[in-house]
Amino acid sequence: MDLFLASWFPTRPSALLLNRTPTNGHWLQVAVEGKTINRMGIGSRIRIYRAGRLGDTKSLLGYDEICITQGFCTVHEAVCHFGLGGAETCDVEVVLPYGKGTISQRNVPTNQRLVIHQP
Repeated sequence: MDLFLASWFPTRPSALLLNRTPTNGHWLQVAVEGKTINRMGIGSRIRIYRAGRLGDTKSLLGYDEICITQGFCTVHEAVCHFGLGGAETCDVEVVLPYGKGTISQRNVPTNQRLVIHQP
């Protein structure tokens, strides 16, 4: 992932940080579209497990929560990004905010943006 850092101060230049790491690892981006929760799924908690191991905490590959604020005057996409190394598939669990339930998907192919729709 490349980053562009915009400067608010005229004496400090903006910066573009280019990621030069090898691209041989697998990844997954997860977004949530809400109906009765907020539209962008903010507050949803995402857990990624090894394929076939949904719910097994010892097989947890990643955990994140959808939020759009990072710091002062910054906002980013309502998407969680996971680096998954050699995993070509994984299991995904989404815990919706406000106690609205849990959505699970098994054997999800990596290297994609997965959009989870609240039923």
